[in-house]
Amino acid sequence: MSIESVQKECCEHYQAIYAPVEPTQLVTISKGIYEGSTPVEGVRYPSPNHMSGWWLTTDEYDGNTSSLVTVHFEHIIERRPELAIYMALPFGYRFNLGGESEHVWFDQAVADESI
Repeated sequence: MSIESVQKECCEHYQAIYAPVEPTQLVTISKGIYEGSTPVEGVRYPSPNHMSGWWLTTDEYDGNTSSLVTVHFEHIIERRPELAIYMALPFGYRFNLGGESEHVWFDQAVADESI
């Protein structure tokens, strides 16, 4: 099954518009994302076109935004395909993965943020 088809199923499940990320769009990540050893929190902010809007953090994130890096979405697909499943959810969506249970929800405050 392709990433695209799984993303579409995810959006349908959460009754959300399908808003895919292009492979070359940027994703903001913290330490621990590529390693995959800790739970991940994702949030998608309204963003300029070169950015996906996704910020992915782990418990290793200390709140210092200068410690974050941007990577192309294609690298997330390669290294963490289980995260890519959620990344066609539109601006305003959040997810937690790898903790006690999967949790996905819409956050209107995030959706209303301006670029």
